Amino acid sequence: MILLRTVFVVVFFVFPGALSAQDPDSVIVDAVAIEGNRAISDKDLKLLMFTRANPWYEIFPGVDVRQFNPAVFRSDVERILARYEDQGYFEAVVDTVVDRYRPGFVRIRLRISEGEPVVVSSVRLKVLPGDAWQDSTRLQAALITRTDRPLTRMSRESDLKKIAEILQNDGHPFARAAADVAVLDKRADVTYRVTPGPKCRFGKIEISGNRTVSDDLILRGLTFRTGEAYRRKDLSNSRLQLYRSEAFRSVSLGIPDTVARTSPVDVSVLVRERPARSLKLGAGFDTEEQLRGLLAWRHRSFLGGGARQLTAESSASALEARARIAVRQPYILGSRTWLEMTGFVEQERPEEIRVKRAGASAALERTFRATGRVVFQVRTEVVDFDPDSTRTTFSLEYLEDRRDDYFDPTRGLLAELAVKASGYRDFFKVSGECRWYRKILWKSVLALRVSGGMILSRRHADSIPNFERFFAGGASSVRGWRLNRLGPRGPSDLPVGGLSHLEGSVEVRTRLFSGLGMAVFTDAGNVMSDRLGAFDPGRLRVAVGVGLRYLNPICPARLDVAFRLSDDPSQPDRQIHFSLGQAF
Repeated sequence: MILLRTVFVVVFFVFPGALSAQDPDSVIVDAVAIEGNRAISDKDLKLLMFTRANPWYEIFPGVDVRQFNPAVFRSDVERILARYEDQGYFEAVVDTVVDRYRPGFVRIRLRISEGEPVVVSSVRLKVLPGDAWQDSTRLQAALITRTDRPLTRMSRESDLKKIAEILQNDGHPFARAAADVAVLDKRADVTYRVTPGPKCRFGKIEISGNRTVSDDLILRGLTFRTGEAYRRKDLSNSRLQLYRSEAFRSVSLGIPDTVARTSPVDVSVLVRERPARSLKLGAGFDTEEQLRGLLAWRHRSFLGGGARQLTAESSASALEARARIAVRQPYILGSRTWLEMTGFVEQERPEEIRVKRAGASAALERTFRATGRVVFQVRTEVVDFDPDSTRTTFSLEYLEDRRDDYFDPTRGLLAELAVKASGYRDFFKVSGECRWYRKILWKSVLALRVSGGMILSRRHADSIPNFERFFAGGASSVRGWRLNRLGPRGPSDLPVGGLSHLEGSVEVRTRLFSGLGMAVFTDAGNVMSDRLGAFDPGRLRVAVGVGLRYLNPICPARLDVAFRLSDDPSQPDRQIHFSLGQAF
């Protein structure tokens, strides 16, 4: 009580304007309460309202005081009623009580009588003309409006969008759909009137907005050609393929409004190019790499024609130093295939690996759908600049990326499978990883990760170089161990890597405020010197921990504190990691 009185006295004498500068004719909203609602939560209803109670910190200077406005409050009630109608509650009633319990202040109470929702009794499709579309069963199966469920606006809009999408992807670019609803005694008959329109083919392709990128290259980036059957998804896929060339700021594909509603259908492609040259400087810091720097220069119209890229970049940190020059050619075998030729020099600095390499590689990348790609690479390099250590490796990698965000995903998955073979010392390496994200309660995200791999060799295991072996531990691995410190050790107590690897993580990420979050996690894993040892559940090493996340617009920054639950005399019981980006 003494503390509260002291705070009041300070506020009263130091900030007297906060309590006395109010307009004598103004009325302040002191509280807003909602009663009787079941179908829609208090939180969702209050989000519809501009009339809200003032926060506790209104006594401080600079905080806008929310005044009661009867006209605005009437609009709030109308929005609430509209929301109930959208949910199928056409008989909802909102009674309001505005209590002027003391001069200048009001308390507002909304008493809601929801009534019973209107329930769908039947859902019908009416295709016009009757013989224009023979696959009504597929349309019916795609509808989310179902009998004996409440009639909602969202479900009807979703159905109309889905009907148009199916028809347009089946060659009917001018397909239209509308919904008729007949309500009687709280039962609704829903009829979708569908007009497929003519089945069409792609016509002339008109390109505009390009200056340095040639029309021919843009045409090669499209997934459709003149004369092919029209499909709406070809427009969206083509837009994605043109963006992947990294030559354009914006890409728009569509049917001009003036086009005749007959076959063939002309398509307009409007692009806006990026600058032909760019320079990128970057820097970062974490507890493992320490200070990291990046310098990259890119020419996006190398040797003319546009979209052929020349990239020269270098990066360095406490863990590695790299320099490379690469030429990337898009659309060499159709719109979905890229070729990249690279020359590189690199050094890995950790004591347990410590290697220098120089060489060249050629990679052929093929994309599938909007989320998957396959990369085949041939790489030749000289290890530690010793001519006798020249090695050539072949690798095949498949990547499926359905995450909603690269740096801070909240839903979707990332799956990767890689196979690598080398004639140098004859080994075969298989590795894979899967990450999965899903939103759960209280603004939280459940994140799961599993990764593993094995190395097979016709020779003795000691012939496999350390830089090809598996290591675990660190800020993005099993966080109860330092970088690369989980696994077999050599005579000098340095990690030597292993031939098998398995690890997994479970993390719950919760947003506390607009720019601050926290995480609770469990990590488990191990690296073993034999081919299958890491896959024995009894050998897994476990750590738990908590962390803070600074959720800035560019990339989350994280601070994790991890505690080992498994014995390891060589490691402290606690590890602290600071890094940029989520752990996975």
